[in-house]
Formats: sequence, structure tokens, C-alpha cells
Amino acid sequence: MKNFFSIIVLAVIAISSQAQGLQRFFVDTPDSIQPYMKKLDREAMLLSADPSKDTCSYMSILYGGTVCITHLSPELIVFHPSKTFTQEFAILPTDSDSLFCVVSTYKAPEGESNVKIYDKDWSLLSTLELTDKAKLTRPDSISETRFEEIVKNQEIKMVLASIDKKNTKQLNVEYSMPLMSSDEKKAFLPLILKTNLKWNGKTFN
Repeated sequence: MKNFFSIIVLAVIAISSQAQGLQRFFVDTPDSIQPYMKKLDREAMLLSADPSKDTCSYMSILYGGTVCITHLSPELIVFHPSKTFTQEFAILPTDSDSLFCVVSTYKAPEGESNVKIYDKDWSLLSTLELTDKAKLTRPDSISETRFEEIVKNQEIKMVLASIDKKNTKQLNVEYSMPLMSSDEKKAFLPLILKTNLKWNGKTFN
């Protein structure tokens, strides 16, 4: 019984340490990456956010704008600096110090993401190349000729990415659909294959 409670205590300490690590990383975001709020404002926003609900915790900022946190957990913070921009902050395990992933998604109106890996001091370690991660599939209902025709017409390859809320060591990736008419989107949508990339301690693959 004593060993059981010791394990529980250690688990609680680990979770608390992880949460503090991610929240400190978020609070210390450089102005060049997140110019929308001051450090003290980010700290205040974390205190006001409700971690038990995936609801929007708003906070007013300069010039009458608002920012929003829609998800807050020890492993993931989903932050909305504006209606068209989202940043996801995730803590990732390694053999030594934890690393941090920042997924930035811009929607104007279709979405495009970039994924960067940092150490705890905000030193950039890598930028994930997404265009070779997203995939298309040909449904049985579409001929090979028609499939090639649809794909050929879409030269711009924009990719959406997001951290999985249930498994933050997984990155979900899929093609976006920029500059398409409603008919083109209708034809392209069935071809999009959602890809789940797993964290291996160094990168997502």
C-alpha cells in the first residue's frame, strides 16, 4: 500500500512539473513569435483559463482586440491570438530534457500550418516539412484518370496540422484546399487522407 501511494505522489509531481514547464514556456514566448500579448498578460490569461473545459477563455488586449485559450492541459495549450490565427503549444518527451512543439495555423480563409520544435530556452531545433507528410488517396468510386486530373489541377500544396488533444505525441496532418471553387473543393475533398504522425523522441514521422 505504501508503494502504491508513493507511485501516486510521484505521478502527481510529474504531471505538475510538466504543466509548469509548458505554461512557463508559453509565458516566455518571445515577442517575435507572439507579439499580441505582454508576458504578464499571458500569465494572467493562464490563471483565468478553465482547464476542465474546452471553452474559450477570453482576455482583452491592446487596441480593443481579444485573445482566447480553448484548451489548457499539462501537455497542450491551444491559443488564439486572433480569429484567423491559432498557436498550439505542446510538451514532448525525450531521453533527456523535454522539447516543445509550436504549431502555428493561419486561415485566410483556408488554413496553412507550420510546425517548429524548440528547446526550453526557445532555441529553434527544427522545422517540420509538411508537404511530404500530407497524403491523398483515390477512392474506388473515382477512376485513376479522374484522380490524376483533379490532383494535376491543384499545384499549390497547403497543409493543415494540429496536435491531437487525446494524444499529444501525435500530429494530425492533412491537405488544405486553397483558391478552389466550390466544385473543385467538392471534387478534392474525398481525396484528402488524414495522416497521423507519431513523436519518436526527436521528430514526428
